[in-house]
Formats: sequence, structure tokens, C-alpha cells
Amino acid sequence: MLIKDLIKEIKDLQWEEMELKEVVDEEWKSKVVMETKANEVMHTTNTNFWKEVIPTNVLLDPMLDLVPTYSRLLPLLPWNHGNWMPISAKVPIIWEADLFQWNSEWTTGAGTYITPANHWPHTWEVTIVQWQFITTVSISKRELNYGPDQLEAIVRERINRAAARTIDAVLINWDAETWATGNVNSDDWAPTAWLYYLQNDHGIRETAINNSQTVNCGTLDSADFLSVKNVLDPWYQAESNNLLIIMPSQVYNKSLTLNEVITVDKFGPQATIHSGVLAKIFDIDILVARDWPLAEADWKCSKTATNNTLWSFAVLYKPAIQYGFGQPLEIEAYRVPGKWVDLIATFEFWFAIANSVASLWKTVACGINVTV
Repeated sequence: MLIKDLIKEIKDLQWEEMELKEVVDEEWKSKVVMETKANEVMHTTNTNFWKEVIPTNVLLDPMLDLVPTYSRLLPLLPWNHGNWMPISAKVPIIWEADLFQWNSEWTTGAGTYITPANHWPHTWEVTIVQWQFITTVSISKRELNYGPDQLEAIVRERINRAAARTIDAVLINWDAETWATGNVNSDDWAPTAWLYYLQNDHGIRETAINNSQTVNCGTLDSADFLSVKNVLDPWYQAESNNLLIIMPSQVYNKSLTLNEVITVDKFGPQATIHSGVLAKIFDIDILVARDWPLAEADWKCSKTATNNTLWSFAVLYKPAIQYGFGQPLEIEAYRVPGKWVDLIATFEFWFAIANSVASLWKTVACGINVTV
């Protein structure tokens, strides 16, 4: 074949490839538009999904921000192994050395002495395997055109908050059981795929429940907090500065009414009847968690909401939680010209509670069946 004929054939192939690409692109675009469902894209006429922020009178109409301040459990936990961890990493845990032995002075050449034992600190390990999380927010081009100038920045900020809330919820509720019974979050129904709590096992609630590290509280009183604390092994109980009580707002509000903290004659000007704030119980810090669910008497959540009538709370030894990030939070913008923008956020995260994982005895306990 002559070179000029070969060049002509290559050009013909290139044109065929371009034509095929145009056909595929058009087909893909049509499918994208056809598969868009209600309430998947933020647009100017989508009620409750950003129609309301389009100004109707003045361009700078204020927006009412009703997003609550989410709890921040993660920063309270000391064992952060950082970002960009490998997909799988073994993290060593070093326990304390044993008690010293007695010693005696050497007084004669033939004296006796104690042969020292090897009292090295014991070690264990937990394996951190990164799990992936993703969310997508779609904004129509028209919404961007007519919404406030900072609309995209607002959405990005909301995604950041959602990531923080997801991590807190994962720490509390992780349970990978997918059968119709057994998951602490869905005891009488098979949980829907891709729910945030299904990626892995042994969140705070499941660790306490499945290891029988619970106390049946009933009507809440101050002694319940001590009873739950007493479930932990004694060496953890002694470190109040390393303990944390995690509770939903309903249990916190009930705690504010306990006689031990409300009476002025016992606590004077620091009584909660004056301050309205309860920061510690028995010298243990308190965290009020948003995504702590109601449950049935078996400590697990029913699909029937009316069956869930009982609250719970946890006492946690904070250093027991080992955690780290693979890919930190990233938000990417994908634009479909003339149509919309997808803000796609991803991150990778994993944690382990050194309780059953590393055989470090009892590091978390739950007070269950709490009535408020």
C-alpha cells in the first residue's frame, strides 16, 4: 500500500471514530436527561429543593438558616492516625508494663537475689481498612443563574457539615448486619443497601450491646450513670478525664431535671436551675449526639416507629477508638453544559473500638431502656 493511501485510510478511520463519539455522546446526554427524577436536582421550581431561595422581590433577600450545629464527637477522640492512610493498615496498641517486683541489697558474695521477670508491655493491633463515602448534590443552571451569588459556596458548606455528621453517626451506629433481624439499627427488617451504617461493624452502640456491656436503667436517675460506668474495667473507670458520656438530647434534657444537679442548696450558683447547662456528670464530660436513635426493649430499632419508645446512652473510654482517613473530604464539580452542575463529595474513613477488636476488655458500656 502506498503511503498516501495509508494516510487516507487513517483519516477515514478518524472521521468514523469522531462520528461514533458524537452518537455515543448524544445518546448518553439523552439518557442523563431522561433518568432525572423528581427532587434529584436543585432547580427554580422544585419546592423544598431550592425553589425558595430564588429572590422574588429584592436580590439580597435574606435566607433563614435552620441547619443545627452538629455534634462533634471526632475531635474529642485522641487517637487520630491522620489522612492519606493506606487502604489497609495495622495499628499497634501498646499496653502498660506490669507492676515492679521487690528488690534486696546484695550484701555478701554468696548472697541471694531475685531473678527479674520479663515485665514488658503487652501489645495488640487493630486493622484499619478504609471505607468510601459519597454524596451528590445537583444544581440546575437556571438555579445558579437566578439564585444568590454565593449559592454554590452555601451548598459546599452544607456538604462539609453533612460529612461531619456522617462520621459522628458512623461512630455511634455502625453495624454491618444485613439480615432481616439482628442489626441494632433495623432489628425487624433487612436494611436498605448503601445506608451509612452498613459499611462495617462495631460502632459504639453495637459494641456495647453485642458484648453484654449494658445496664437496664428504666426511669433515669443519677445512679444509672455510675452503674453504666461500673461496667467498664476498673482501670478505665479511674480515668474520668478520658471518659465521655454520649447521649441524645432527650436523655440530656431529663438529666437537667435530676435533683442532684438542680437543687440550689447543693450546688449554689452553679446549679443547672440557674445555668441551664450540664457539662459534666460525676466529673465525666458530656456530648449530646443528634443521631442517637430510639429503640425497642431489646435495645434495637424497629421499622415501626411507634415501637421505638426507649432511649439509651453510652459511657466511652475515649482512647479506645482508633481512627484515620484515607482520602480526606474532596468536593468536585461536574458540569453538564446548559443543564446543571453536580457537586460530588467523597471521603474515606475507618475506625475501630479497641474493645473486642484488640481484646482490651471493656472500653464502652450503654445504659439502655431509658424512659424520659
